[in-house]
Amino acid sequence: MPELRLSMTTEARTVLTDLLRLIAPAAARVSVNRARVPEADVEVAGFWTETLKAQAEEEARLLAVAFASAKGDPAIIVLRNEAQALAFLRALSAVRMALRDLVFADIPDAELEAAAELDDETLPTEKRHALACYTCFGLLQQSLVLQLDPEAFD
Repeated sequence: MPELRLSMTTEARTVLTDLLRLIAPAAARVSVNRARVPEADVEVAGFWTETLKAQAEEEARLLAVAFASAKGDPAIIVLRNEAQALAFLRALSAVRMALRDLVFADIPDAELEAAAELDDETLPTEKRHALACYTCFGLLQQSLVLQLDPEAFD
């Protein structure tokens, strides 16, 4: 079973959980907007859009609940099986894409991925928090991918 160790305070997990609940609808919209929904058939496009949106919202809720219910020091999130781990990975990706599109649209990808260089006192507090979340979720994605596929980054 994949697991993620969260080396952060309970307060930090609470803030992260609150942020996840707030960004869930935006993450779902970004997931739908980035999807290549076939437009030839209006019914099919509507079904795909609604299904993608519902799945993204549910996965964001799974993420928020996992952070809120993590126990221990460091807190550990245990994912029951590969399907749940993949859903968790998709939710992390959706939140990072939402942050990318909505908060960091003015920052080139290469700079955003080198986030340590961006984090300084001139950045507004909201962007600093979003950057911390973006970076944290990237590290969690990497950890989870390595657990699911140990040779992924070779």
